[in-house]
Amino acid sequence: MVPVAMSIMMAVAAQGGAGAAAAASASTPAQGTVNVPAQAERAAATYPYRLVEPSAAALKAEKSGRLPLVVFLHGSGERGADNEAQLKHFAGDAATEAFQAKHPCFVLAVQCPVGERWAEVTPGADGNPNWGAGLQTKAEPTRALRAVELALDEVMRTKPVDVDRVYLTGLSMGGFGSFDLAVRTPTRFAALVSVCGGGDPARAAALRALPVMVAHGIDDPVVPIACSRTMAEAIRAASGRVTVREYPGVGHDAWTRAYTDADDGVLPWMFAQRRRGQQ
Repeated sequence: MVPVAMSIMMAVAAQGGAGAAAAASASTPAQGTVNVPAQAERAAATYPYRLVEPSAAALKAEKSGRLPLVVFLHGSGERGADNEAQLKHFAGDAATEAFQAKHPCFVLAVQCPVGERWAEVTPGADGNPNWGAGLQTKAEPTRALRAVELALDEVMRTKPVDVDRVYLTGLSMGGFGSFDLAVRTPTRFAALVSVCGGGDPARAAALRALPVMVAHGIDDPVVPIACSRTMAEAIRAASGRVTVREYPGVGHDAWTRAYTDADDGVLPWMFAQRRRGQQ
């Protein structure tokens, strides 16, 4: 096994002393970088990430002193190198005081660069991803997904995270990436939530012990709802547990409905999950 070299740099803006800094932690996600070493024909690369952290008061209020971690994979429109765009959906909302009051947690959001993807998707005739055709499962994760694994390792090692409440979620391109990461390390997570994404039905058996939720707009013109339905059917066929949220009249932006505490939202379900044997 190739040794992994990795460095993480964390920085939180100071705002008037320790007390103010603790209060700001709910609205100013920390910044970090993760280094993915070169391997075979793949060059080394550095990926930026943001880490939402719960308040000190929330950690103190928890009997165990540990809180959940949500690993969030953004969509293709948020790719870049500014370490900001990946906060546009969900992760930015999770940093607000209102969100943290309901669901105190850590949220890890690595940014995928332009030209890369979390997972390999079958290309269309024009060379662009044919999202409707699903994943091309590879023996090794993409370099971007490897960055997520390494950043997750570091957060788990250095932050007071409840190991039985680590959740994996992603939207669109991130929904595909979430499925790809989950089938590689299913026992690491308490639940998987894929929003307007899809996966590889041939790998569904790997998820039989992992609670899964898929959420999708019925009128999605970018990633057909069949991608979620096919994965749900495959997981059920493998004797797995899957919950489906389908939104009539909703196109590709299913995340607007999904990442809420509404009756048809995904958040109450997600945060209620624990790794099997820990309920």
